[in-house]
Amino acid sequence: MRSYLVNTETGAAEDHMSWADEIRAIICDSEDIIDAFDAISSHPFVSFLCHLRSRYQVGCKIKEIKSRLDDLFRRRSGYINPGGDRSTSVDLHNRWIHGLLAASPWTHQGERIVGFEEDFDAVVGRLMNDSPELSVLSLVGMGGAGKTTLIKKVFNHSDVRRHFDTLAWVYVSRSFRLGNLVHQVAKGLMQIPSTEIDELSESQLQELLLRPLKEKRFLLVLDDVWDRRVWETIRLLLPVNGHGNRVIITTRNSEVAASVVGARSCTRVLRPLSHEESWELFHDKVFAVSEPCPGELIEVAERIVRKCHGLPLAVAIVGGMMLPKGRSQLEWNHVLNNIDSDLISNEIEVQGPLFLSYKDLPHPLKSCFLLCSIFPQDCNILRKKLIRLWIAEGLIKEGEGERVEDVAEKYLMELINRSMIQVSVISSSERVKACRIHHLLHQLSISISRAQNFSAVYEDQQAVTPSRAYRISLQKSSYDALQDRGWEKLRSLFVFGIYDSLRISERMLKNFRLLRVLDLENAYLVELPGEMGDLFHLRYFSVRGTRLKKLPVSLKNLRNLQTLDIRRNQLRKLSFEIKRLKNLRHLEMRQNEKSIKVPLGLSRMQYLQVVTGAQADSTFVHEVGKLTELNKLAIGDLRAEDAVVLCSSINNMARLLSLSIFSIDASTAIDLEKLNPSSLQKLHIAGCLERLPHWFSGISNLTKLRLGLSRLFADPFQVLQQLPNLVFLQLYEAYQGKVLRCANRGFIKLKILILTDLKELEEWEVENGAMRCIQEMWIMSCSKLKTVPLGLEFLATLQQLRLVSMPEHFVKRLNPSEGGEDFIRVKHIPSIQVN
Repeated sequence: MRSYLVNTETGAAEDHMSWADEIRAIICDSEDIIDAFDAISSHPFVSFLCHLRSRYQVGCKIKEIKSRLDDLFRRRSGYINPGGDRSTSVDLHNRWIHGLLAASPWTHQGERIVGFEEDFDAVVGRLMNDSPELSVLSLVGMGGAGKTTLIKKVFNHSDVRRHFDTLAWVYVSRSFRLGNLVHQVAKGLMQIPSTEIDELSESQLQELLLRPLKEKRFLLVLDDVWDRRVWETIRLLLPVNGHGNRVIITTRNSEVAASVVGARSCTRVLRPLSHEESWELFHDKVFAVSEPCPGELIEVAERIVRKCHGLPLAVAIVGGMMLPKGRSQLEWNHVLNNIDSDLISNEIEVQGPLFLSYKDLPHPLKSCFLLCSIFPQDCNILRKKLIRLWIAEGLIKEGEGERVEDVAEKYLMELINRSMIQVSVISSSERVKACRIHHLLHQLSISISRAQNFSAVYEDQQAVTPSRAYRISLQKSSYDALQDRGWEKLRSLFVFGIYDSLRISERMLKNFRLLRVLDLENAYLVELPGEMGDLFHLRYFSVRGTRLKKLPVSLKNLRNLQTLDIRRNQLRKLSFEIKRLKNLRHLEMRQNEKSIKVPLGLSRMQYLQVVTGAQADSTFVHEVGKLTELNKLAIGDLRAEDAVVLCSSINNMARLLSLSIFSIDASTAIDLEKLNPSSLQKLHIAGCLERLPHWFSGISNLTKLRLGLSRLFADPFQVLQQLPNLVFLQLYEAYQGKVLRCANRGFIKLKILILTDLKELEEWEVENGAMRCIQEMWIMSCSKLKTVPLGLEFLATLQQLRLVSMPEHFVKRLNPSEGGEDFIRVKHIPSIQVN
């Protein structure tokens, strides 16, 4: 059934969608039957007769499913014409959309471009430089970002047309055929009758192209490229003649740009328009050049423009919508209130390019993209959370020799490369930390999700009524309707922005028997019902940031649970048999102050990959050594006498990448000498060390390090500056010495340095050649430090200097108006903040 669904979803017509909807419903109903039977069969107290009865009921439902399938396939011809050429119709549909876009009101040849002036100059400069080599420029951006507009302006520029002997523009599209593409390139560059070219083979075309083009300088534009094979094929046709030939590729996929080989290449990513640029473009569409916006419309007009989020296509479309509205403030406010639905309903000019991007996604990525619809608009979505949700929802399947987490990471990068998801936060080690979905794509995902019953979003007190959607997201909406019947098929419930007291009742739980995901993060929740353990299918459960003081004992029955997130609550211990959660992968428990005591039996949980916030008592430090799949461990309240056993346990964890250790007593040294953490990438130790363990110099993979309360006597920089991949370093109450020195070629990759509460530090010297990549530096509460580091002027890459709670005499030395002696050392830094 899933294979039929994959094939059917590629169709463009409405009849294909009806067919797909019915298949999708049958798939979900089949999964519900299996889930319900699994729940009964696994219950230890269900009688033999109950098992027989449930088997009989499942058999009846399977027969019903089979009957529905038979009926659906009998009616297949009514949905899809078996003799139709789907690829041809899709190609025509795509070309029709592209033709409409090319003629849209913001691509007219005579118009000036808004917001792309810098890009325009850079592209023209790249095309017309003196380099004799073949050069490829890839322009990357999401659908509607203005790639074609910009390149058309460049292509038609008089200087560019004079510079090249021949120019050709080829629209590729996602449904291209290599043979047809070669013929199109030949037609564009050769300027001979099309009929003659159509009769030639690819080898003949290559020979025909290479001969005359050897003496010419040409510009070739390959517009809307979706597949790396395009360049791999076309480059074989192009001569290497030393005349400065140029190729421009526009694409939504950064992997296409990265795959360009066999020529000099560079990539340029189009940024969104600023608000000022968006306003300028909007004004040009709605008003005459010399006509100001009427005063009574300025506020509503600016709010409308902000709704477009810098997407040129959206700004132009909204501007076109406003033209017939005249100057009626009532009409403009009506547009403002309905702009989201208006943008999505304009299928030709907005949904066209965006929906095309969605349609091109591989089938598994479609569902991953649609799940983003459940998050509030403009929300920063944490990478780890999104990946865990995908896995819990069953959207990720293990690859050959790959864990589901690795496959999910690849899916995320694919969506980012296709500009369907945007990176919003990057960690200091340059990994994606959080992402977001563009406003228009978010609306599109909501629209598609609702149409497919994938999910439904209820916002701002919108009435919640039972629906066929398998997932619902409550965003500042009432949850009272969840008490009603009609939610029996619900798979996932997400709650955002509900700050009134939230009560999960037993009646509500009866509606949620098939629930796989329950995300109540930051809800006002003080207790959970004792029947929580009845949610047998639950795989992801988050009560992070609520006000819980205890968890129900029945949670031990959630044997399918993969993620349990109870961070930032008022819990002190787990009051249920956690060892029964055999499938748990992520146990997130870190509280605001204290760690959580974990019951006996943790060693049996062989799938655990993440444990945070656990109390490192004598039982725990022994048991944790059996968790060989752990990649992240964060523990608190470690006693000095348990440190050696802990080291032995950690040494069994070959996959461990992140380790945090918090000591229970800051005055007693903990012995970590026997630790062997060679694979660590992140390390945080808060506790007395007195000296750095010998293995510090060997953790070459370490990118992020925090040391606190360490009471080190020797300068830690002498060891730490040798770590080849360290990009983030924080020391707080870690060093009792008076002098720090950074040597030449020390900290070669360090980007962020934070020094806090180094009470005895008086001098700090930075040699020329140290910290060559430093971008951000914080100095806080170092009360005896006399001056900024000697040699700070050598740090040419430093962008931000933050000084917090530093003595007055220290700050005065930086102020040129007060004759500051140290101003010469910091004048090159773009941003200096003193608090």
